[in-house]
Order: sequence, then structure tokens, then C-alpha cells
Amino acid sequence: MERGERWAYRAAPYKGPVSEVEVLKVGTQRPVRVKVRFVDDEAEGREEWAPKARLRVPWEEKGAWLHRQDRWDALISDGPEDDQDADFVAASLVFDTCPVTETVSMGWNTRERGVLYVHDVPALASMLEVPQDFFTSDPRTFTDDHGTLNAPWPTALAVAERIAAAHAAHLVAVLAEQEKQAQHDAVYGRYYRGRGKDQGTHVSPEICDEVDQKYQPGRDLVRQWCGTEATGRLDELQALRAEVIRIGKLTEEAITALHTLGEKRKADDLTRRLGIPLESLRNAADHRH
Repeated sequence: MERGERWAYRAAPYKGPVSEVEVLKVGTQRPVRVKVRFVDDEAEGREEWAPKARLRVPWEEKGAWLHRQDRWDALISDGPEDDQDADFVAASLVFDTCPVTETVSMGWNTRERGVLYVHDVPALASMLEVPQDFFTSDPRTFTDDHGTLNAPWPTALAVAERIAAAHAAHLVAVLAEQEKQAQHDAVYGRYYRGRGKDQGTHVSPEICDEVDQKYQPGRDLVRQWCGTEATGRLDELQALRAEVIRIGKLTEEAITALHTLGEKRKADDLTRRLGIPLESLRNAADHRH
């Protein structure tokens, strides 16, 4: 930025009038400020020391810059207003826990919340078994300078639902673990360890439960996306694991009894035929509790 250059000046980051200014002097202190003169006749030669960030782009690039701003505003115009919106919570859980980050991701912050970023269109289309134009059906979709496809919230939501179906078993397991933790916190609360002299923070069970209730509709929606078949498979698997652990504990008791009676050979033979180390059974049982 040099003296005599003309720049597009706007005080607010994303909205408001844009004025042409001439750079008069660049300050030497931090944060950097720039002395500018407003070119428009209506400004009557007004001068101002302005933060450097208010000088957005060289004046000759104003048109392209405003076009990009308008395009982005259109892209996020119907995005989720709240990060606790059930649809957004569900989509966030899918994108955050499924192994798809190299292929597709989603924006989280206010100015990009719900924006879909497709980094590899052919790979994602193959994964979800959809045509590539599935991601470009909304006219607001565009490809940025880095080759990433940017699509609006309705497309992101549709993609999240299909990813959930493709990774249903994984997601159902994640949901089960999250809800198990939520039930624990609703009874005992949660402790967050501090650093250094900070003693940490304990969140009461009531607050944990109140916060969790805000996210439950999102988890319910993910379970719906996964389908009843995936949920049923997990229930069956959990029941099978419980039965294996029950039988294993009975076998452990029998082995212990044989050792007590001095029947070491029979105890060792039963351990060998069990085929699972007793320590593994103990750890599995402890994990269930």
C-alpha cells in the first residue's frame, strides 16, 4: 500500500457503502492505520486515519470484490441461523465423525455455517452413488479459486443424510456412546480438568442434562437417517456381547474354583478351550459399567 493509490473503503466487514479513497500516508505504529482522503465530491475532501482493514481492495478490483461478496451472501442466505438447530446438529455430527474430511466438509462459523465444501466431486459422487450434478443442482453453487465446490445449506443437508446412510453402523455406535455419556453426566455431572493452578470446573448434572436436551433432536435425526436396520444390528451386537461376557464370567468362576480345588490341569485346559484371555473378559465387563 503506497501513497497515491486508490482503494475501496468500507467501515463494516460485510455490509454498508463503499467509497473511493486515496492513500495519503501509512502510519508507523501498531495496529497500522492509514491516512486517506475521500475522493467523492460529497465528501468535500474529508480526510481520516483509518484502520488498514477498512481498505478492502484496490479501487480497480472493486467490481470483482463486490461480486464475490454478493455471491457469498446468496450462498449463505438460507443457512441455519443457530448452531443448535436440529438439522445443523445432525449434519455436524455426520461430518465431524465420519471418515470423509478429505473428500467433503462443512462450514461451522457464522459466515459459513452450513456451507458444503466438496474437495473431490468424483470421489464423493462415487461414495454416495449419485451423479456429480447432484452437488451443483442449486444455481448458487460455484467452484472457488482452489478448485473446491461451494454449495449452500440445502445441498449440505442432503449430502449429510446420504453420508449417514453410507456410514450407518459407525454413526449408530457413536450415538450410543454419546447417549451413554449423556446419561452418566445427567446423574453425576461432568468435571473439566484445569491447567496449572486452575482447579478445573465441575458442571452440575442439571446443566449437563439441560444442554444435552438441546442436542437430542439432532441425534434423533441422525438415527433416522441411519435407518432401523443399522439400529437393529447394533442392538443385536450389544446383546451378543452381553451374553458372551455373561458366559465368560461363569467360565472364569469355574476356572477359579478348579484352581482352588487344586485341579490346575483342568483349569488350564478350560482356559485354553475358552480361547479368550480372562483379562480381556474382565476389561470388557468393566467397560460395560
